[in-house]
Amino acid sequence: MKKYNLVQEKHIAELSTEAKVYEHEKSGARVLCLKNQDENKVFSIAFRTPAADSTGVAHITEHSVLCGSEKFPLKDPFVELIKGSLNTFLNAMTYPDKTVYPVASTNDKDFQNLMDVYCDAVFHPNCIKNPHTFSQEGWHYTLDEKGDLGYSGVVYNEMRGAFSEPESVLDRYIFHSLFPDTTYGNESGGDPEDIPSLTYEAFQAFHARYYHPSNSYIILYGDMDMEEKLNWLDAQYLAKFERINPDSEIAHQKAFSKMVEETEYYPISKEEKAEGKAYFSYNFVLDAGQDAKKSLAFSYIGHALISGPGAVLKQRLLEEGLGEDIFGGYADGVLQHYFTITAKNAKEENKARFLKVIQDCIREASEKGLDHKTIRAAIHHDAFQYKEADYGNTPKGLIYSLKALDSWLYDGEPWLYLEQERYFKELEKELDNGYFEELLKEYFMDVKHVSFVALLPKPGLTEENAEKLAKKLKEKKETLSKEEIEAIKKEEEALLLYQNEENSKEALETLPVLSREDLGKKAESYLREEENLSGKKVMLYPVDSKGVLYLRLLFNTKDFSEEELSYLSVLSTAFAYMDTDKYSFQDLNSEIYLHSGGFSTDITSYPDFQDKNKYTGVFSFGFKFLEGEMKQGLEYLQEICFYTHLQDEKRLSEILLEIKSRERMRLEGTGHSYAVNSAMESFSPTSFYQERVKGIRYYHFIEKLEEEFRKNPKELGKKLKALSEKLLRGRNLRIAVGGDLEIYRKEKESLSAFLTKCFPEKEEWKESEFVASKGERKAWITPSQVNYVARVGSFHDDSLPYTGALKVMKNALSFDFLWKNIREKGNAYGAMSGFGRNGESYVVSFRDPHVGRSYEEYKKIAAYLRDFEATELEMTKYIIGAISEMDTPKTAYTKFLLGLSCSLSHLTDEDLQRERDEVLSASPEAIRKLSGYIEKAFSEEILCTIGNGEKIKKNKSYFDVIREI
Repeated sequence: MKKYNLVQEKHIAELSTEAKVYEHEKSGARVLCLKNQDENKVFSIAFRTPAADSTGVAHITEHSVLCGSEKFPLKDPFVELIKGSLNTFLNAMTYPDKTVYPVASTNDKDFQNLMDVYCDAVFHPNCIKNPHTFSQEGWHYTLDEKGDLGYSGVVYNEMRGAFSEPESVLDRYIFHSLFPDTTYGNESGGDPEDIPSLTYEAFQAFHARYYHPSNSYIILYGDMDMEEKLNWLDAQYLAKFERINPDSEIAHQKAFSKMVEETEYYPISKEEKAEGKAYFSYNFVLDAGQDAKKSLAFSYIGHALISGPGAVLKQRLLEEGLGEDIFGGYADGVLQHYFTITAKNAKEENKARFLKVIQDCIREASEKGLDHKTIRAAIHHDAFQYKEADYGNTPKGLIYSLKALDSWLYDGEPWLYLEQERYFKELEKELDNGYFEELLKEYFMDVKHVSFVALLPKPGLTEENAEKLAKKLKEKKETLSKEEIEAIKKEEEALLLYQNEENSKEALETLPVLSREDLGKKAESYLREEENLSGKKVMLYPVDSKGVLYLRLLFNTKDFSEEELSYLSVLSTAFAYMDTDKYSFQDLNSEIYLHSGGFSTDITSYPDFQDKNKYTGVFSFGFKFLEGEMKQGLEYLQEICFYTHLQDEKRLSEILLEIKSRERMRLEGTGHSYAVNSAMESFSPTSFYQERVKGIRYYHFIEKLEEEFRKNPKELGKKLKALSEKLLRGRNLRIAVGGDLEIYRKEKESLSAFLTKCFPEKEEWKESEFVASKGERKAWITPSQVNYVARVGSFHDDSLPYTGALKVMKNALSFDFLWKNIREKGNAYGAMSGFGRNGESYVVSFRDPHVGRSYEEYKKIAAYLRDFEATELEMTKYIIGAISEMDTPKTAYTKFLLGLSCSLSHLTDEDLQRERDEVLSASPEAIRKLSGYIEKAFSEEILCTIGNGEKIKKNKSYFDVIREI
């Protein structure tokens, strides 16, 4: 092929893919073509971006290049693409050593448009000439109404949020402890203390050096004409560059001669007790080079030692009382792979015992052997998942592209980690040859390149850091002349003027947009059949699942009190993670994964779209089976349901502590979701339910339950046993089956026999009734430096029926009003909104430096909609964006779950088609009419903020109740 040299090629049989690596002759760009029949095409361009410091220049550059370019001189083409393309993925990601810009689409024209916008963004961005973008996305000085100096910026506030989560802080220090002399020793995302030292000139220089084709790794994946795409890349972009040496090689950390130790601190509230809340992390480098077989084997050792059910090292540490939660394992995706063992909620005085138990356990495992059944089950599970290739909403082409970079970025073959099948087979054979034990001896014992990190709690650290920052800024202001202070004011004013500027008509027209004619008119429908089996209703959902059968047993929770629902959530964790009459819980999980594609438990609820005051709460068991596996799987399920040792006090204690730990992690990482649910519980049946099984109320329930358990350990087991007997009855049961129904028809006699034996009662399935209560204005204080600010309500009214135009409105609101006012001007990391079929509505910010300011902006939403105007081009974009969200390619399993959801929520194909028709026909007038919906939804002040105590207390007038999490 002209302009390119073919470097390597490979047929990857297990992915049905032809892989070719090219080098562009003139620019030196590397291109990997992964040609196959997948219509969900992926384009990705990545750059090696080693961090020389912790100013976050790589992260700020990632944000900034997407804010306009030479060919597309809009302020925010990224947002315009989200509004108005049929993308199936559109984002950018900063890693410790690389920055990646991936897009995906099933529409050929749209895919080409996305490629063009992203290539121009990375190679010719306006941010290198426009300092306002750097100020907005990175950092800038602010002067408040009192004249006090401050910092703001989108990345600055994003990283303040990240540095408020102890697990994120710990990850950063693990990297620093193991790789102090390399890029990994710095924070590529940016340390909030260091970000304000980044100058605009250094930012420009970083882009010039690293965002060059000579430093690029381009990937094209899917069903497309590769030669045509390569010729286009050459003509439009690559041919305009001469080769350079970006000097971007990732440095290798020289091995240590002895263990390195670091002690750092994380914030807890002033009132919180610090005792027993340390994190201990033992970490070591596994310097085996680029070796796909060893890499996979290390992951299985991690499963056997730390992450798998009953993992030997995890259990030993828990039994010794050396932490309330143990996690870690094998980590790849960087030049030198490593292994971590972390204990959460440890006692400071137990450091020596923690290290000794780890070393003793690893030595014992190397001599006596790892649990081979556990590893064999993990191999079987991974082989099933690899074949199924179900990555949820993420295109599998993107997963493969990122995997390719795990070797290609470090000059290895890009398909090194894409070919897995032979390693699954080889490693299973090696189990009995002592292979894994030899790896333990060679790489895990007597290691020198080791670190120990202690992350200790410090009450009031958030406030202490805020005082230090205020003092630093005060001192900085005292050094400024009147002219310099005036310059800061003028820069702020200029930034605001820039943010208030609308994109010109000419600029908007440069961005390629599909037409409404490119959009499919027919809504996706979900086939459903129904039959009776052993007196139970079986809902059948035929889906092309490539030979996989999905089975779910659904138990209605109508007859359970609010408190009992919280206990059921504990039960959903306990099932399959406690011993039974026949199996230890480790052995049980191994059996399940050796003879099925996976098992899960869940507790959730489904709204009734015909009656907003009804809902269905469901406790479910889920299986994935290949042909011939169902009978054995049902035997395991019988064992779990009726013979689990629910009164095992030692195991219950471990489960409770792990639930508390993981719930806290989720709360800190996804505070926006918790804020919305907490606010909505007064009027939303599903949020009411969610609060009691996964929300803030559930977290507090677990805290209290754990205290009570220590005083009276026998009560919990009795309670769970009684509730399981109340739940697991035929009267509560319905069955859902999806995927390859031929398997079901061949094997349903085993299901019938199981139901007759275990659940003989006649089904009496009924919905739950919901009674709304008065909403609250509440705030939850955490040690975070940022906030999650939610306002919610309901527009449900016979005169305000649900319409698909609300999806178009949401697109406009989220990526116009909220983007400009909350993200760009307010410098929150993000803001989002939602408007449901039952009238449930919310707006919420993410990692927001403000509280009151955001609530005041939310008050302007109805007026924004009342005055809404849009050109035909703008309206088309909003509609395309709404359709894009509706048409995201769905895996077979997702289609099964959506079909089930439609059934339980009484949502018909006609409803889905009506919604799509209303989306496609939406007009500015239709959006203006929706202002009445917002006025109704937000007629009451129902608010919830989770976040920084100082900010919340300064804005206490917005809240009736302020509590500590």
